[in-house]
Amino acid sequence: MGSEHSDPADRGKDINKRGQNIQGDRLSDSAGQDPNIEFVQEEIKKRPLNRKKMMRRMMMTAIMAAVFGAVACLFFLLLEPIFNRMLYPKETVTGVSYPEETETEELTPEEMIVNEEEKAATEEQERIREEVEKILQDREQGAEAIRGMVGSLRSTAAEARAFLVDVSAISSDTDWFNDPYETRGTVTGIVIAKTDAEVQVLVYAPEIDSAQSIQVTFADGASVEASIRARDRVSGLAVLSAAIENLDSESKDQIQVAELGTSTQSALAGQLVIAVGRPTGTNGSISYGAVTFASTNLDILDSGLMQITTDIYGSRQASGVLLNTDGLVVGVIDTRHGRQDLPGILCAIGVTEMKPLIEKLSAGGKKSYLGVQCTDVPEDVRERMSIPEGVYLSEVADDSPAMQAGLQKGDVITSMGGEEVHYSTTISRILLEQEAGTEIGVTLMRPSGEGYTEMELTVTLE
Repeated sequence: MGSEHSDPADRGKDINKRGQNIQGDRLSDSAGQDPNIEFVQEEIKKRPLNRKKMMRRMMMTAIMAAVFGAVACLFFLLLEPIFNRMLYPKETVTGVSYPEETETEELTPEEMIVNEEEKAATEEQERIREEVEKILQDREQGAEAIRGMVGSLRSTAAEARAFLVDVSAISSDTDWFNDPYETRGTVTGIVIAKTDAEVQVLVYAPEIDSAQSIQVTFADGASVEASIRARDRVSGLAVLSAAIENLDSESKDQIQVAELGTSTQSALAGQLVIAVGRPTGTNGSISYGAVTFASTNLDILDSGLMQITTDIYGSRQASGVLLNTDGLVVGVIDTRHGRQDLPGILCAIGVTEMKPLIEKLSAGGKKSYLGVQCTDVPEDVRERMSIPEGVYLSEVADDSPAMQAGLQKGDVITSMGGEEVHYSTTISRILLEQEAGTEIGVTLMRPSGEGYTEMELTVTLE
């Protein structure tokens, strides 16, 4: 009983003593554990990693670094000029100085001339520069004007297609092997008259009478047979007749009649002309140029026709007509009587002197034949060489009516058929008015010694 009811103070001491024994045993037995105290073992665990908190810290650190860097740059920019002025004081400009000028020597006359020449050269260069600038400024207007002019010429040439035709002279033959073949020579002609059933075509084709058949082709490609209405054997001009009654109305309407202009020297010299037809030998070719001369006697018998020379280069097989800028025919291209000193230059027969011949041929008439080549002598040459007023005979054809009547080279015809003769065109007109077989009186002046002798002769025209 006594042991069960011991003093509480004694029980506390006893408990403390047991705890000290237990702690001592725990410390002394580090290699193993007492199975009786396994329940008092402890395990220390690491605190888990908080990633969100770590990211916030990192961001805060970066922001603070950026703020501190910006503040440092701002202070540097503000304080740098102050430190720079303190370390490197700025120099101030106190004044400028120029080298002392020395008195120039007086210019000699030679030096003054040189200076004047340099001044003139400078002024000339300035003038040229101003002109060039003006040209450059006006270039667009000039280019537009040229385009407009060329466009107008092209339109005029295109309109001429309505009265231009192709004339083909066709001949058939056989070769050495007795095989038949056909030759065709084509030139350009113009329509000079038109009815509902027929058109008349003027063409320069000296050998057209030797063709077995003649074909006329119009601008739209329609072709018809043609025949020679009349031909001048001297000039090589001919008027053809082509029936168009079988053509449809549309083809007939497209055919136009050419209008003839004037080919006098005063009207044509230096003027712009358009060569259409075959100026380069190719159908449909077009050439532009200017008339250089238009009052030269054509070098053929009895003609009284005038030759037009241009600055246009053409083909030896050229054919067609010359147009003025209004689209009027002023000349028929002629390659047979071209200038020997200007090969390749396009020449033509003027229409002014040709008109009476065209009228005669169109009516089916024939020009009578005399057989002389006439030359108009300029007044100053006539006075200087004492040549009588009239028409000078530069050639008399063999076996011609003129030679049979006694006319000679060098004679000057003063009258014919009772009419005074001053120009070769007068003789040509008289021959057109007279019929073949007519006898006509000719008054002439023939060189004799130091002067001229007047003679009266009678010629029978052919």
